[in-house]
Amino acid sequence: MQAYLGIDVSKGYADFTMLDHQKNELEKVFQLDDTRSGHEKLKQLLEQKIRERHLNMVYCAVESTGGFENNWYASLIEMSKTLPVKAARLNPSGVKNNAAATLSRNITDALSSAYIAKYLIAHPEKVSYEKQNDHYASFRSMHKHIMLLKKQKTQQINEMKMVLYSAFPELMRFCKQGMPEWILAVLKKYSSSAALAKCKAEQLIKINHVTVEKAETLIAKAKSSVSSRTNPMQEFLIKSLAGQIQDKQELIEEHKSYLAQSCKGNEVTLLQSIPGIAAYSAAAIMIEIEDVKRFASPAQLSCYFGVHPVFKQSGDKQGAYRMSKKGRASMRAILYMCAQTAVLFDEHLKSIYHRHRSKGKKHRQAIGAIMHKLLRIIWGVLTNGQDYLSSIDKKNQDRKPVDKKSETVSHEEIKSKRRYQQLDTEAPISNKQNKKRKTYIESQVPTNGQQVRDHQHTPLPFPNVKV
Repeated sequence: MQAYLGIDVSKGYADFTMLDHQKNELEKVFQLDDTRSGHEKLKQLLEQKIRERHLNMVYCAVESTGGFENNWYASLIEMSKTLPVKAARLNPSGVKNNAAATLSRNITDALSSAYIAKYLIAHPEKVSYEKQNDHYASFRSMHKHIMLLKKQKTQQINEMKMVLYSAFPELMRFCKQGMPEWILAVLKKYSSSAALAKCKAEQLIKINHVTVEKAETLIAKAKSSVSSRTNPMQEFLIKSLAGQIQDKQELIEEHKSYLAQSCKGNEVTLLQSIPGIAAYSAAAIMIEIEDVKRFASPAQLSCYFGVHPVFKQSGDKQGAYRMSKKGRASMRAILYMCAQTAVLFDEHLKSIYHRHRSKGKKHRQAIGAIMHKLLRIIWGVLTNGQDYLSSIDKKNQDRKPVDKKSETVSHEEIKSKRRYQQLDTEAPISNKQNKKRKTYIESQVPTNGQQVRDHQHTPLPFPNVKV
């Protein structure tokens, strides 16, 4: 007999529900604290149930909840060495969708643990009980902290821009792409337009990246500034924010350097063979992926991080492909920066970028395609354990059949969908739909002008279909 243990983890404790293969309760919901005594009690209860119910295996699962589940998962893995127990981590979205499919709407800790156990029973093929490589997962806390520092820096930059808009609006033209280091250096020394107006060009050019021409422009702008707030408090705030942003950037670089030096492994080395991926990016990508064996195909990897394209069409609206953006945004942020660099230094990826641009895509859309390509390359490099070679990717592209969505495919779809009723251009349809129907009708008859005119308002004959 087999049992299924669903564990809903909260901060400091967890709720447990045990079911059999028919979803009957073997043990009503109980709660244990995330302490040594709580973990020992769980082991005792499992031993008792295995003995009393003659269980040959207990399948256990926790949801990935940002780290609160780590202690319980590690404890279950340790128990599996002496008990017939298997443990797995689950994606919360899968459990949620499975519960919604059964029309379950209420959410409590007790019900959530039961939903997890029911998911194990309903979808055994989607659950992996293999112990995952947690080498890279151990660096996740550091990576999350770097993401937090970047977010804080962005907030400070936004605050600085709001202050500058009233205190020195003329500088805003230099801050369209973030906050340049030389602007921060200038503001730290001259915190108002009035202070900068009294400065001389010889003093300003001592700051890195400030040329004589730029210095003269800044001074001239400061003298004719329309700033509405020039009090000492504003000057103090600007000087303080400039220092904080500089310090935050130094702290980010220090943490990134430490993570790149500490997070080592064969996978990280392999990823650095891909253009655009340096030491820190390689480490961050592996922290996000953890173990490439979790993904059976590159499509699964791209879906997991929301980089895959999705097609949406409804009614008369023109269908279009868009990046799904369902998944960890931190991974997409890393891939975006890597893709920007890759198209500059790799001829193969550059050609793919220009091919998408030639089709009318904008820069960011083309970069999104490169992000998708990079993720597929990453999967191939990690799976095969070989360095990146553009020649291999070119060969793979040549072998891949070209998927052209021509009008022929569209017409075949129409013929299939309209097999029970003929197309009628006089139906109460929109102008777009009317044009589509006329185009289809014209494509199915000879190109003789008179014949086309005769068919414009005549439903297209279809083969008889037995209903």
